Amino acid sequence: MRPTAEALDRHIDVLTALGPRHHTNPRAVSATLAYVTHQLTGSGYEVGVERYGPEPDQCNLVVELPGTEPDLRWLEVGAHWDSVAESPGADDNASGVAGVLEVARALAPRDRPRHGVRLCVFGGEEGQRGHLGFEGSIAHLSTVDGQVEGAIILEMIGYRSTEPGSQRLPDQLVGLVDAPDTGDFIAVVGNEDSADHVVALEAAARRHVPELKVFALVLPEMALPLVSRSDHVPYWYAGCKGVLVTDTSEYRTPHYHKPGDVLATLDLDFAAQVTAMVTAAVVELAGF
Repeated sequence: MRPTAEALDRHIDVLTALGPRHHTNPRAVSATLAYVTHQLTGSGYEVGVERYGPEPDQCNLVVELPGTEPDLRWLEVGAHWDSVAESPGADDNASGVAGVLEVARALAPRDRPRHGVRLCVFGGEEGQRGHLGFEGSIAHLSTVDGQVEGAIILEMIGYRSTEPGSQRLPDQLVGLVDAPDTGDFIAVVGNEDSADHVVALEAAARRHVPELKVFALVLPEMALPLVSRSDHVPYWYAGCKGVLVTDTSEYRTPHYHKPGDVLATLDLDFAAQVTAMVTAAVVELAGF
């Protein structure tokens, strides 16, 4: 059951229709959590609610596929559901949430994996309420039962450009990384401890989604601060593997954290290809 552009379109349309998913827009917060819960329940899951504070937006949603070998560590797939106050957040990060929902739907009819799999939708990534960010994923890792092997984090997976020169690099990486200058690829980025998960994602794309261009990058420790702005970071801090799957945010899209981050700017065929890659990699890594 391969993820489709049409399914991702429906999810992102709903998630952006009410405006920013920010604590200053409680209607959008409530509707987002209800929609994600409904979609996961509809795929056959029991949805766990992780509240890490008293406010309605301080909330993660988690579902589990228990493994057949309980001693093995869990693999997690996650995305943050919140947006900044100034943006409807179609790419950042309704696209990632839509990807997690479609990974969940694709895995639901399969037999149980060897490794347990958790699918997580995190709050608090955007640093709301004066925090630095990653509030939801930090709280999740501090309370979750069972040891975690690592996580694949979907952070903006919907913006693609075929224009030469549309892709930039952080200044600190210029001359050190030989990246394409056209933004028509998905970046798969990990630290050295996560190299096998980076390789698994790249291999899954090559075998199952050959039309998807993948730029795989394993960064040494000295360069990690350059990619330390999403929910993979708490996994690194916890000694787990963490891989960031991203269209590279402001280094490609001109709509990052702006009102123009709307559904019409996204390439949903691209997002569906990325989601198919992640699904195939999870199947391999978890041992379905």
